[in-house]
Amino acid sequence: RSLKIDNKGAVIADIGAGSGYFTRRLAAEVPEGKVYAVDVDSTFEDYILDNREAWGTPNIEPRLAHYDHPMLPDGAVHLVLTANTYSFIRDRQSYFGKVNRALVDGGRVVIIDYRPEAQVPHKAAPEARFRVAEARVVEEMGTAGFSLDRAETFLPYQYYLVFTRAP
Repeated sequence: RSLKIDNKGAVIADIGAGSGYFTRRLAAEVPEGKVYAVDVDSTFEDYILDNREAWGTPNIEPRLAHYDHPMLPDGAVHLVLTANTYSFIRDRQSYFGKVNRALVDGGRVVIIDYRPEAQVPHKAAPEARFRVAEARVVEEMGTAGFSLDRAETFLPYQYYLVFTRAP
C-alpha cells in the first residue's frame, strides 16, 4: 500500500528480484501491466518462469541483468523497487543513471535497505560494514539524476526512500 500503485496497467521493475517475493505481489497490483523481475542470477529467472503461472501472475517477465546494467527498456517503467539490494550494486551512480533512462515521465524509484546502525535479529541482513547509509543513498541518487520525494519511517531496521527525477 505504501507504494501507492494506482495504475493497474503500470510497468514495474523489481531489481534484485531473487525468488520473486515482492515481484509476485507487485504483479498482482498491476494485472493489466507488467513486472520485470530483474536479477543477475539465472537460477532465479528459471524459478520465476517455472512458477509465474501457478502464482496467477503471468505478467511477470524475468530479466537477466548485469551487475552494471539493469537491462530495462528506455522510457518504459513507471516504478522501480529495489529491496535489500542497493549495497550489492556496483557503480551505483552509473547503474541508476541507466534506471533513470528506463523511467517514464513521473516515474519513481523506491529503495529499501538496511540501516548500518540497525541491530537486525537472526542475521537476516548483511553485516553493518556492508550496508549503505541513507544519506549516502540520497547523495548517490542525486548524482544519478534523482531527488528524494519522501522517506517513510515505518520499517524498524530499514530505510524506505522514494525518488523521482530531479528537475
